[in-house]
This record gives sequence, structure tokens and C-alpha cells, in this order.
Amino acid sequence: MKVAVIIGHDMKSPGAFSQELHTSEYMYNSEVASYLHTFDVYKRPLGGGYTTQMRLLAAELKPKKYDLIIELHFNAANKSAQGCETVSYPGNTFTQKLGEDFCKRISEKYCIRNRGVKIGEDGGRGWGFLSLMPAPAIILEPFFGDQKDCIKFENEAVYADVIKQWLK
Repeated sequence: MKVAVIIGHDMKSPGAFSQELHTSEYMYNSEVASYLHTFDVYKRPLGGGYTTQMRLLAAELKPKKYDLIIELHFNAANKSAQGCETVSYPGNTFTQKLGEDFCKRISEKYCIRNRGVKIGEDGGRGWGFLSLMPAPAIILEPFFGDQKDCIKFENEAVYADVIKQWLK
């Protein structure tokens, strides 16, 4: 399977910050991506707003004909939630099944709650990514960075290995 990996967020808008891991989503997932040598890794294009970035990214990826595009993130919810989840496009059974498998693997490996697959909604979080990518797309949210459980993910290489095994 030909997979593109997108690092969620960018230096200008680095996403959630984890006090436990002492890093932002962007920096954490940049490190994770550095271990994903068998996949093509992309950063969001700089400039413009979110939708513009997603359109530019989609245009860059389209000629490469990927089978799957994943975007790396982590969650934060003011310490009110915990666990692993994915976000998938409505009606895409391929990414929903992949999301279920990812959450199962993560919850078993790290002994955290399996929150399962969330279905993206028009205008909701990640909708631009899910709806504009030229191949099936899924957002990975393996943990909540504002929960103490996230310390289980401090070894980015181990988490990257879970992703590699999941995509075999």
C-alpha cells in the first residue's frame, strides 16, 4: 500500500502543547515522522489558512496516486478526556476499518481507553483534510497530551513502530 504521512499543524500553528511531554503536536509528530522511513512524509505548505494549506497539499499529493493518506496529531481536552481515537470521512468503510484497527492496537499496546473511530462532519475538526485529500484519508489521535497517560508515548520511535506494524 502506498501511504503518505502528513505531519499535523506547522511551526506557525503548532497545535496542542503537552506539559507532560514538553512538546507541541507539530514537534512531537515531526519526531515520530522521522522514524517512518518507509513512507513519504509531508509537512503542510506554509502560508494561507487551513483550507488553503489543504488544497495546496492535495494538489501536491494527487499526481502521486496514494492508496492512503494519514495525518499525525494528538488530542487535548483540558484534562477532561483520555484515550485513542481516529477521525474518518463519512461512509468510508476502508478508513473506518483501519481506524478501528489502529485504536485497538494503540489501546492494547499502551493500556489506554479505545475511543474508536469518530466520523468527520462538514466544517468539523479535520474536515478540510478528510474531504480534500485525493485518496482515502484518516486522522490519528493516539492520546490526549494533557493527560498523564501520554507519558507512555514519550518514545516516538516505539509509537512509529506501532504505525509501521499497523500499515503492513
